[in-house]
Amino acid sequence: MGERASGEDLERLRSERDLFLRLLELRSQTEVEPFLEEALSLVVDVVGARQGYLELRDDDDGEDAQWSIGHSVSEAEAKRIRDTISSGIIAEAMSTGRVVETPSALLDPRFSGRESVQASRIDTVLCAPIGDAPARGVLYLQGKRSGGALDAADRERVVLVARHLAPIADH
Repeated sequence: MGERASGEDLERLRSERDLFLRLLELRSQTEVEPFLEEALSLVVDVVGARQGYLELRDDDDGEDAQWSIGHSVSEAEAKRIRDTISSGIIAEAMSTGRVVETPSALLDPRFSGRESVQASRIDTVLCAPIGDAPARGVLYLQGKRSGGALDAADRERVVLVARHLAPIADH
């Protein structure tokens, strides 16, 4: 007899199925801005993040955000992410084309010395590049509504969504 799936496995499979179905639904969106807003909302909901931020940059200079949006982020928090976090976590993801993650930016030697990390008491962070190095943008998630850190399954889901956003960024 085959092994029976545990309740946790079934929940993970349902969550992944729902993510794929919602990604397919997004493809019917004809306007770019609403598509990106819905994609950010989707990934924040699916992984249970407290906050999310999506940023796309112009390919010509790659320095300034051409377009950005936050989810459960005030305008002041979005500005803080753009102005200060972007010089560390986002900049690393953009330049390397690799996911940057930490269970606690406060305790991570790469980020703990940053004033913005200390002032905002930034805990778990997952920042996935959109596109190859140099990336065209990032999908940045901070905190977990249920507490704790974002896990490997969350990472896979965020990377999947970022991969689907890359062609949009290229257009």
